[in-house]
Amino acid sequence: MTRIQPSLWHCLWGLPFLLIGGGFFIYTIFHGLGHVTDSLTQVVVPGRAELNLQRGQRYTVFLEEQSVMNGMIYSTTQSVQGLQCRVHSIPKGAAIAMERSSTSTSYTLNGRSGHSVLEFPIQEDGKYEFACDYGENFKGSEVVVAVGSGVGEAIVRTVAGALGAFFGGVGGCVIVVLVVVMRREREKKKIAQSGWV
Repeated sequence: MTRIQPSLWHCLWGLPFLLIGGGFFIYTIFHGLGHVTDSLTQVVVPGRAELNLQRGQRYTVFLEEQSVMNGMIYSTTQSVQGLQCRVHSIPKGAAIAMERSSTSTSYTLNGRSGHSVLEFPIQEDGKYEFACDYGENFKGSEVVVAVGSGVGEAIVRTVAGALGAFFGGVGGCVIVVLVVVMRREREKKKIAQSGWV
């Protein structure tokens, strides 16, 4: 009996593509998402912080429901109604307009969880003071907010990169299998036409 070439064992050449794609998928997800919040500056409020902000960036304020800062654990279970946040330029004293976050972005990782609540644009590089409080006539619990830019974009890039690596690996494996199968089918037709058994 004529042996059909190439052997189906050649399909195993697609396995490295699958393993590499899967490896990059896992690495990108865990490494990328694990550093999504690196650019965020945490501030315990009521309180204030000095921030170095860049022109052309749109910054987002996140309210963290669970957080760890300076060795202390914060858990926002009470209402933060009345909490007001402000940003102004330190050299000029100009106030920066803040508005509700236009997109809903949230994260839960490394013992922290938060969701976007406010955002503001920056037109000039420089130092800015960020402050939040409950006003003079109202007292509220201490909570942690985080300020930064590009968190939503970083999440999208990480997920897109991970999916690209995964489907790239699967695609490479599928191509190898298809090539082997097609070459075997051509070989079968040649054998049938020649009358070999």
